Amino acid sequence: MPQAIDDFTIVLPELTDMATCGLEMYDGLDRLWRMIERYKMAAPIAIRVVDNTGICLRVIRGTRDQAACWHLEDVTTAPESPLEGEVELPLTLNSQDAKGNILKMRLHFRVGRTTEGYLDRT
Repeated sequence: MPQAIDDFTIVLPELTDMATCGLEMYDGLDRLWRMIERYKMAAPIAIRVVDNTGICLRVIRGTRDQAACWHLEDVTTAPESPLEGEVELPLTLNSQDAKGNILKMRLHFRVGRTTEGYLDRT
């Protein structure tokens, strides 16, 4: 289960390639979904995964049904390619709702007792 440093930071227990991982990884980011609920963000939600240099790694769309369940779909994967497959951490999850409201959350990866600052996608 992800651990949090503050309300706007998610720390995952291991390095994960957020550009190519399955959508179930995003479904499991409970802190993100709680913050979306807290700020009453209106569906659909567009989630952009951006690295520290501003490169967009992935765009995901979240819609909500009447049972209060979120459904995720890839809108596009890796619209911009990092040079030589390198991604600069920390990553940011930029979420924007149907009304234009924006929620930004940092995504860190725990490696041992530290937070990893570099991810090699090769």
